[in-house]
Amino acid sequence: MTARRAQHGFTLIELMIVICIIALLLGLLIPALGRMSSHSISVHCMSNLRTMARAATLYAIEHDAQFPPALLHGLDHDANTGDVRAWDYWKKSDGTIQPGLLWTYTDEPGKTLQCPGYEGPANWDGDPFTGYNYNTAFIAAEGRMAWGEPGGSRDFLTPKDNLDGRTSLGLAECRRTSTTALFGIGGWKNGANKFMRSPVNASPQDMSLCCAGTQGFHYGGSTNFACVDGHVERLSTPFQGKHFDSLPTSLSSQIDWPNNGFLSDDASRYDPR
Repeated sequence: MTARRAQHGFTLIELMIVICIIALLLGLLIPALGRMSSHSISVHCMSNLRTMARAATLYAIEHDAQFPPALLHGLDHDANTGDVRAWDYWKKSDGTIQPGLLWTYTDEPGKTLQCPGYEGPANWDGDPFTGYNYNTAFIAAEGRMAWGEPGGSRDFLTPKDNLDGRTSLGLAECRRTSTTALFGIGGWKNGANKFMRSPVNASPQDMSLCCAGTQGFHYGGSTNFACVDGHVERLSTPFQGKHFDSLPTSLSSQIDWPNNGFLSDDASRYDPR
């Protein structure tokens, strides 16, 4: 008779080796899965931005080559009355939300106008989707038009100029279409502002508006933005802006750099002329 080989389980040393190998594999696998998830969310975000840029171009084609104004002022549209029509939504005084200027040119706005990597507070109270901002600094003409009272130097807020979209730059005026941001991921210390502003806006506005109009670098320290020509870029360097060091801490801290920042230190990424 042949002797039957003795059977036994793992020794303690063998079990420890197996556990170490499993832990090592998990240590390699989990970060890779996290990177894949972050990458897929970023790809979704870039697709949204590309769709928004195309929608803005369609709007311009149907409105005498003018891009959408950031806000419609005058007549019954006024932030003080609670009835405000913006580039993305029309929030009425009764709290209901209707399509804004861009929404009507966008399929499935619930998916397109919500940044998949942003879960912070709403840009404005009552906005159903959040996370993206629009180049208010120059494309929507805030940084190039006069500032004052209706009938005087504040012509860009009168119904004649603003309600028909005349405050925006025309397609023919945009010469640097491949380097100028049109839409991006909004981000500052208190959430996401849907109005993108340059660190050197030409309008004499409060600098606090500029500091609140920065971009969110949510994707592993990077941000996405769509240019006027429709292509989408990824930027990994948040800029503070050329006036950052001269700002009082109460303003510079609003940016919460480097979690948020500008796309350039000057207007080179914002002014398409």
